[in-house]
Amino acid sequence: MLTVVVILSFSLNVVFYLSGTIRTFASDSRQSTGLEGPVPGSNETDSGFNEKSPYPINHPDTCSGDVDLIIVVCSGLGNFQSREFVRKSWGSYSKQEFLKTRLLFLVGLGDDATLEKVRKENRIHGDIIVGNFVDTYRNLTLKSISVLKWITTYCANAKYGLKADDDVFVNVPNLINALDVKRRKVEKFIIGSKQVGARPIPDKNSKWYTPREEFGEKVYPPYVSGTAYAFTLPAAVSLYSVTHEMKPFWLEDIYITGLCARAAGIPRFDHGGFTFQRRNPTGCAFKHSISGHYLTGEEMLKIYNDLLNVNLKCDTA
Repeated sequence: MLTVVVILSFSLNVVFYLSGTIRTFASDSRQSTGLEGPVPGSNETDSGFNEKSPYPINHPDTCSGDVDLIIVVCSGLGNFQSREFVRKSWGSYSKQEFLKTRLLFLVGLGDDATLEKVRKENRIHGDIIVGNFVDTYRNLTLKSISVLKWITTYCANAKYGLKADDDVFVNVPNLINALDVKRRKVEKFIIGSKQVGARPIPDKNSKWYTPREEFGEKVYPPYVSGTAYAFTLPAAVSLYSVTHEMKPFWLEDIYITGLCARAAGIPRFDHGGFTFQRRNPTGCAFKHSISGHYLTGEEMLKIYNDLLNVNLKCDTA
């Protein structure tokens, strides 16, 4: 089954939002993403705003100390409630010191009023990274590249990274255990809900229509659903390096975990604990699982509180 996300078609120019105006930059021969590196001398601070930086709002010291897992939740700029529910539910795993986990939200730019609210939110929670691109549904490939760049630049000391959407619940202890088990055998890998055999849709009337000139192969390479996937830091380094040479593709998960992973020689492993579909919003449904999609904030809170209940009893039949 193909999970798809509409993202910017890179046969067009890349659009960025800077200083309250929209600017358009044509991609150059190096497939520039606008995320090649920090501007020399830029002042990237936790509370300030620097429009010249790849991350106008940044927390470069988030991964100081011993870190096993860096979680980056890709969130829509105006999804204030979704972020708050993640913080209060499974994001709270990052506060348990023994898990050695860090939590950040990555958003893009938008209108001044919404961005000011995000700046206030960041001053309260100190966990929001702003990437220097317009926060739109069609720019999710830029957002995912930005995740890789941030992790490889500011969190290279971590063992693992997790990219997740803000309507996903993640059982972090189960995830770390699955990563530790796989890492005993493989240094570089991606795990998630692996999709094999998905094909480009040639129907021009389809929302997911992909012209042959944008993808010339008959079948997409194996990839993992972009709703939630995890990787080792060596894999992140290799993936980000490949994005400099690999022409961006409008389906974010196929681009990062399919095309770039294939080019970098990084294996993608299916793990039954991941799903891009919905699970029942109960602790029992997540007790032995890792992720579930399409969950409301209230459902996330219920799942998390269920899992914290030491007396939780589940039907094993």
